[in-house]
Amino acid sequence: MSAAQVPDLPGHDGGAWAPAPSEVVASWPAGCFAENVAVAGDGTVFVSLHSHHRVDRYRPGTGELDVFCQLPAPAAGLAFDAAGTLWVTGGEVGNPPGYVWRVRPDGTAEEWVRIPDALFLNGCAVLPAQAVLLVAESLTGRVLAIDQREPAWSTWVEDDFLRPGNAQLPGANGIKVNRGGVWISVTDRDAIVRIPVDADGRPGEFTVTAEKVRADDFAFAASGAMYITTHVAQTVLRLDADGTRTTIAGPGEGAVGSTACAFGRTPHDRLTVYVTTNGGLSLPYEGKLQDAKLLRLTVGEPGQALPAG
Repeated sequence: MSAAQVPDLPGHDGGAWAPAPSEVVASWPAGCFAENVAVAGDGTVFVSLHSHHRVDRYRPGTGELDVFCQLPAPAAGLAFDAAGTLWVTGGEVGNPPGYVWRVRPDGTAEEWVRIPDALFLNGCAVLPAQAVLLVAESLTGRVLAIDQREPAWSTWVEDDFLRPGNAQLPGANGIKVNRGGVWISVTDRDAIVRIPVDADGRPGEFTVTAEKVRADDFAFAASGAMYITTHVAQTVLRLDADGTRTTIAGPGEGAVGSTACAFGRTPHDRLTVYVTTNGGLSLPYEGKLQDAKLLRLTVGEPGQALPAG
């Protein structure tokens, strides 16, 4: 596929075209919505299947795909803490309440908190020193702080910039902790912001670190580069720390409806990025809905250090 064949989305700058080797390692029938991905310390890959209210598990060593846990509402964000506990966010988009579940290694899910006014609990990330799970609320312009020691929550940040102008698109979406800050993709603004965090876990003033990027979710490489899924732009983008942009996957590599990404964590896949897709549910490519997929892109560098879990 040439650069000219990569879908062009107004407001999004994909930079140069340099495709990475890609393979489909798992898939679900057309109509399934693979929403997010997280990789455990042992290398097992977990995928939230928003359309089916569950989290599935892919084992890279054997290629086995199975259901890890079933939930009572749609699943969205995924994050592991250092103890190996999986945290899951979700709920019916546009209809409160929102939920955060704590899932044990055996797949047993416990409702941790229920947030009465949440409309779309989405990406999540752990502030390990504070034992806090930060959750992007994609429709109300907030990032919520979930206490991981006892079932309690508060608003960590609230700002109109994190709220979407278009009700059909998320505002604050993906969220990661890296280099002393919290980074958030604000999809409807075509922007990524960084919020500094002090020693007590309190937020500072946010700055916009990237513009003209239709970011859904993202993952940090150890180099500081960001690998970004662009969802309706149907691509995966590498954004270097110096601002250089390279589109490394498009429809030809399977990235139609790319929703989230995470680095492999074993010696066999640590230089690869796992990417979930919804097959174009939000915007079918060339008018045709595809299977939802879990891709593995060989990118030649490792991800940032993550909690051991």
